Amino acid sequence: MSNPKPPPSPAPRSETVRQALLEELRRTAATAWELSTRLGMRERDVTPHLEHLARSLRARGERLAVAPAHCLRCGYSFDERRSLAKPSRCPACRGERIEAPRFRIDAGDG
Repeated sequence: MSNPKPPPSPAPRSETVRQALLEELRRTAATAWELSTRLGMRERDVTPHLEHLARSLRARGERLAVAPAHCLRCGYSFDERRSLAKPSRCPACRGERIEAPRFRIDAGDG
């Protein structure tokens, strides 16, 4: 009987997850999935960090800008959605081909 392989662990970081997210979003706009692959974490763990980061940025005079998710089937845009997570289904056509929201950091409230 062989020993089971231990689960993979993320590489040690010299910065916190939110600092790493901040640096990535300052470089370029990205989806939660893109951020998760760049930072070596689960996609579902990125959203709570983004929500906290949005609050922190407001205190500094910056903001987390969100390009809303949209349906690739009918073009419906999720402009009014407050949640940062990718929607699972389009309310207009019930399609599941949804383009995830993209995040970036803007300087100022403009």
